[in-house]
Amino acid sequence: MEAKEQLLRMVRIQELAIEIADAQAVIENAPNRMDEIEERFRDRNTEYVALKDRFDEIEKDLRERNAELAELEESKKKYTHDLMQVQNQREYAATLKEIDSVKARIAEHEEAVIRGMEENESLGPQLENFSAAIEVERKKVGEERAEVEKEVADARDKVARGQEERQRLEVELPSSLAHNIRRVEELRQGRFLVKIEDGMCQACYVRIRPQAAQEIRLASHIHACSQCRRFLFYEPSLTPAPAAESPGPEKSPAGVEAVDGGSV
Repeated sequence: MEAKEQLLRMVRIQELAIEIADAQAVIENAPNRMDEIEERFRDRNTEYVALKDRFDEIEKDLRERNAELAELEESKKKYTHDLMQVQNQREYAATLKEIDSVKARIAEHEEAVIRGMEENESLGPQLENFSAAIEVERKKVGEERAEVEKEVADARDKVARGQEERQRLEVELPSSLAHNIRRVEELRQGRFLVKIEDGMCQACYVRIRPQAAQEIRLASHIHACSQCRRFLFYEPSLTPAPAAESPGPEKSPAGVEAVDGGSV
């Protein structure tokens, strides 16, 4: 296989490596995204729960106080009836004291009931609006979670397809070259291929020897940068000439911008 054909495969392998890395980043970042979605809902839901708890607490207190009021009213009736049956002044005074105590407790409960009813009358509309908003938020959370899950599924599919295609391409290359690609890729955080411009490596900007630069421009030999060890290529030499009927140039198969300043 000629050097140019090998370089074209290397360009595609680099593209696949970038696509696979991006897809793996989506997969790895998914748990954090899920946590962010859930955390946002929890923060919103905490406000709703606090409001609901207060409303329910008042409702429970109102039920208990109304039940006790009914008992106190019965006690007041009993003591009022007993007052008519007393035999002496001491019993009369003791019964009046019981009646006064019951009336005081009744007044206390009635005041608390009025306060509770007024507060819940205010909380009720707020709770209703909040409940509707929470349901909207809950639906949104479900949609966002489903979107993340779909992105993860798509990313896993892209990783699998990319790895399969890369393996096919690597098999077509000399084993020593495929091995060196992996080695440089690991050393340079995934970027093993970079273009040259004006006779310089566009990753580390070291000037290439004139003879090597000429061979790179002709795509007649495969060279690596003496400084960063990345493989080098000249983009125009790998760009197909435009067809006669084509109104414009075709897209270069090597037109992917690299993070470290080169392109693959």
